[in-house]
Amino acid sequence: MTARKATDLTNYFSAAKQSQQLSSAEEELQRLRAEIEELRSLGAAELEQQLANLRKQLQSQSGILSISIEQIEPNPEQPRQTFLPESIESMSRSLAEDGQLQPIILIQRENLVLFDGERRWRSAKALGWQNLQAVIIPEPVSLHRKALLTSLHREDLNPLDKAEAIVRELANNTDLEQVDIPRILSTVVRRLNAQKKMNSVVELMTAENAEQQSGLAALGLSDSEQAVLGLLLDLQLNPASIDANVFPMLSLASDLKVAIRSGLKGVHAMALQKLSPKNLGVTEEEAQSIRVTTTQKVMTEKLSASATRKLVSKVVATHAQSSSTSEAKIKPVSQEARRLQKLSLESLKKAERTQLIKFQEVLREKLAEIEEVLKQK
Repeated sequence: MTARKATDLTNYFSAAKQSQQLSSAEEELQRLRAEIEELRSLGAAELEQQLANLRKQLQSQSGILSISIEQIEPNPEQPRQTFLPESIESMSRSLAEDGQLQPIILIQRENLVLFDGERRWRSAKALGWQNLQAVIIPEPVSLHRKALLTSLHREDLNPLDKAEAIVRELANNTDLEQVDIPRILSTVVRRLNAQKKMNSVVELMTAENAEQQSGLAALGLSDSEQAVLGLLLDLQLNPASIDANVFPMLSLASDLKVAIRSGLKGVHAMALQKLSPKNLGVTEEEAQSIRVTTTQKVMTEKLSASATRKLVSKVVATHAQSSSTSEAKIKPVSQEARRLQKLSLESLKKAERTQLIKFQEVLREKLAEIEEVLKQK
């Protein structure tokens, strides 16, 4: 298999590349300054326009600029939607103690839009800073893809943000609906696993694009399946891992999604998802209340994934037993109610008068007992 070069991240996605780019910009800055001074020394009026052009070029290529924080807007296509308060506080302490060590990266639109450095921007705002050091770049083609690639390989990107960003990228590049994409991936991964062909798909992650497409075409996939797998491979993502570990985040209960954006880990959320109405034998509203309480305990006590799974099993067992006991208590009453409902008017007409009077007395006594019990409850 042909080895594939690392994905081109447009030179903005690693500290090393960013430093290299800024170094190049600094060299260009020095060159342009020298050229301006040389032209100025000639004193030629006809060169004023050239000077103006060079100044404009200098301004756009001078690398690091001081930009007013109020001029900067967050990127609506930013894959990362979660910015934990403690993360912002940590960055604020770093900025306060050491200053801004790296410039943020902005895209020049009608306004200046953040491409990289939203955490620094939020932290600087919290500190009351007026300006940030920044590099302004032209808007990349396929902005969401570039932003996604920038974020995908950062360890602190939570799995829910990651799942939503990947689905959005796949939907943007196909005619598929976002809601259908996880199902399509799950179906094809399950089928390829059964056919023992999934490993050959994973091996295509490091292949050239043409080899990826050729490999997928040989598997007899539907158009939608091939599109989903092809785009995941192009992003150098393992389709089986995305299906097993990332896309399940999209089907979490809403309260667990909120908890993830507050710092709950994905593996803990998946364990807590088992606190469902079906497993607990309660209504959805009751299940949500139980999940929220249990989630708070997990986060407050910083339980491990293993401890969380044990806690969930204990909660499920407790409620299952309670539900079973409760059902056993009400079963005789329910059975008698069903028997009475089966007693038809025709049956009553065929009964003797003395039988009906006696039956009426029994019912009156039971009604009186029910009234008494209800008063006690």
